[in-house]
Amino acid sequence: MRETTLPEIVRDIVPWASDLQSVRAAFGERPCIHDGERGLDFAGMIGRAATLAHRLRARGVAPGTPVATSLPNGIPAVWTAAALRLAGAAEVALNAALAGEERRYCLALSGAGLVLTTRAQVPAFAALGCEAIAVEDLPDAPGELAGLPPVPGDAFGRISFTSGTTGRPKAIVHTHAARWIANLLQRASWSVMPGPGSRLLLMTPFVHGAGMLFQAFCDRGAECVLLDGVDPPKLEALLSSGGIDFIFAPPTVLAKLAAAFPDRHFPGVRTVFTGTAPLVPALYAKARALFGPVVRVTYGKSEIVNPITVLSPEQTEACYAEAAPHEGVCVGFPATGVEVEIRGDTGAPCGPEEVGEVHLRARHMLRGLIDASGFRPLPPGAFHDTGDLGRVDAQGRLHLAGRMADVIKSGGYKIHPDEIERALAGTAPAVSVVALPSEYWGEVIVAVAEGADAAWPDRARAALAGLARYKHPRAFIAVEEIARNAQGKAMRRLVRERLLARYRLIDGPHPLLERR
Repeated sequence: MRETTLPEIVRDIVPWASDLQSVRAAFGERPCIHDGERGLDFAGMIGRAATLAHRLRARGVAPGTPVATSLPNGIPAVWTAAALRLAGAAEVALNAALAGEERRYCLALSGAGLVLTTRAQVPAFAALGCEAIAVEDLPDAPGELAGLPPVPGDAFGRISFTSGTTGRPKAIVHTHAARWIANLLQRASWSVMPGPGSRLLLMTPFVHGAGMLFQAFCDRGAECVLLDGVDPPKLEALLSSGGIDFIFAPPTVLAKLAAAFPDRHFPGVRTVFTGTAPLVPALYAKARALFGPVVRVTYGKSEIVNPITVLSPEQTEACYAEAAPHEGVCVGFPATGVEVEIRGDTGAPCGPEEVGEVHLRARHMLRGLIDASGFRPLPPGAFHDTGDLGRVDAQGRLHLAGRMADVIKSGGYKIHPDEIERALAGTAPAVSVVALPSEYWGEVIVAVAEGADAAWPDRARAALAGLARYKHPRAFIAVEEIARNAQGKAMRRLVRERLLARYRLIDGPHPLLERR
């Protein structure tokens, strides 16, 4: 057989400029992005992105060069992200809520020396040794996409960070090719397709899932309303107007919406996108009461751009109508292009319904990790070991059971804290279950509730009646606030540290917590 090679003209490239040129030609003067007070059309958004991209290229930003952003939700966050794709930079997306030492760590890990931020934050980044550019000082004049060449597909395209729930976060590297494929696959999983006239409501940080969803909606000519957090008065006006037909609301946001609008129903929403954490049945019931049976469930991780698995609204409705579930919360069927494999302690694949570690493989997954030792590429063809525990049911759906690092070993039993938290859902505004070290038991289970009243322990014990006795917490502690990371996820490691700082464990067959 004669050996053949592909001509250079079909090399692996990503034509970001060509793609946005098509979007601008199709939707130019249609509304693209609105922040609740002002808006920008497609031509304006793309023009500003092109101006900044040319400026970055002129100052020597080559494909794969790390450039950081630290911006709150708003219109500048949108066109700066597009500009970094056009320039071919590796976007280092920093959550604007990060503190000084967190910023220093992420910048050092990624190698970013240039930061796009607000004028108010320029001095803080300059003090960290970075060159900071204020978005307010960039020109409004629209630039041309001409002269912005395609980007090498294997160039670093985005450097994001793990949540750091079990330690300091690692930097996750995606290539431009993986980002481009992920955008296509995002749209491939939709059961309701948006288009011109559709409006998507975003409230979570743009640097995370909101930004990825925006890009897919942008390519379809839909408008996005990007709010800086959950603002009940603004939300009530938007939802009551009937002008919102798509919403991105992870479980933490759904809980806030349910609390803000009890006994309300907002018709007209065609899909509520949710993910980032399992959706417990009690919260699904509240979301359904708010919007109807339109909730779409996904499983997403920083290492593989969402969605990894999908439950369409119809599948979600059927899933939550099923009888008492087995272990874990259902997050759906593998999405297009994604392989899901469950492996046991020996590394061998598990059978149906067996719980093990979730392993993933896809074309749009991470290229590798950056940690203190440098860049560590993922071997070609390798699966990513997620650290999540799960099982695949007889239908082929993935159910998440918890994190391997969080498994509690108490009295000889392996216990998943997520299972206990699901049982306690609704007994308090938020509940986190952690374990404290014990010589007698190995570990002692403690339930911590945010904003709980004096009757919460009694409600909690009643809610746990259906679980085996060895899974019941030994103590129920109320706190003003549960420790969370920048993405809003409860951090068991910090919850545990705060407990140990405030309480002393009186060990033995009947352990107690005593205030220090």
